[in-house]
Amino acid sequence: MRVILSVVLAVLFIVSITEPEASDDTARHAHNTDQAINSGDEINFDVYRNGTRVGFHRVRFQTSDKGLAVEVRFQIQVTFLGITVYRYRYDSRALWTDGSLSAIRATVDDDGAVLDVRAQRIGERVYVATGDTAYETAAPLFPTNHWNAEVLGQNRVLNTLTGQVNKVRIEASGPDRVDTERGPVAATRYAYTGDLQTDVWYDAAGRWVKMRFRGRDGSLIDYVCRQCQGGPGKRASG
Repeated sequence: MRVILSVVLAVLFIVSITEPEASDDTARHAHNTDQAINSGDEINFDVYRNGTRVGFHRVRFQTSDKGLAVEVRFQIQVTFLGITVYRYRYDSRALWTDGSLSAIRATVDDDGAVLDVRAQRIGERVYVATGDTAYETAAPLFPTNHWNAEVLGQNRVLNTLTGQVNKVRIEASGPDRVDTERGPVAATRYAYTGDLQTDVWYDAAGRWVKMRFRGRDGSLIDYVCRQCQGGPGKRASG
């Protein structure tokens, strides 16, 4: 049954991403494009590990009559004495319609260990497949891509790094100032607890401007805005 569900899900995902819709009514997609428009066509973060730049995280938006297509790439490379000792790459492509995730496919390459995660919404259910595991769960379901601040109202998320649904509690933990390509901006820090422990910052317009979490080895990972206000990106430092 799991194999059959995985195959069906793969086919549905391909159709949902590639087949054009007959309607050209883009107004109904405005709900989930607002933050993309606020952030411009692209969001870029420099990724730091214990204060040293090790990679980047990029989000790209494209709107059409199908909805909002979102492509994400996260890549890090850790070196020691000039030798690469660890690589990580994450790529995903998602389709959002009517303010809800319709489909997503993510590929994780964790230093050579590759995992493929697929999810497809059909009616009020979301079907998820990863490796030889497949399951279904209630819709809506937000992925852990963070650009959409509406996730703050959720108590569970699809972890696109693992393919698992994580139970979380997301609470505001106070105001802050965050450096961006347009200078410091007022932002609110939100703390994830439960299955995930992450701190994420959003500005008053709901734009994602910063993130911090601990790596598996206990190292401190910081996302520093290079382009998160819809303006031209800053040159990478470090």
